[in-house]
Amino acid sequence: MLGVPSDPQLAGIIPKCFDQIYGFINEKSDGIKFLVRCSYLEIYNEEIHDLLVDNSHNKGPGAVQKKLDLKEDPDKGVFVKDLTCLIVKSIPEIEKAMIYGT
Repeated sequence: MLGVPSDPQLAGIIPKCFDQIYGFINEKSDGIKFLVRCSYLEIYNEEIHDLLVDNSHNKGPGAVQKKLDLKEDPDKGVFVKDLTCLIVKSIPEIEKAMIYGT
């Protein structure tokens, strides 16, 4: 997924997506405003976990992370209830969120 982010030939899908998103924004920036939001989740054993939430107070043996629910709304579509959503303005900001979540 990551590959070697510093090498365009070996970069994975995630760094390439970041480049494409912000490349598009930079091309179209003439009078148009964009809002980029970032969430990071893990689905493991049919449980959804928010990787951007601070669980530092909930670490150690037997610690349980809050499980999130997948919901569907006619207007929003499919979404994860209570999932953290950050506004990111640049590739370094979105990479920082990814590193934190990882």
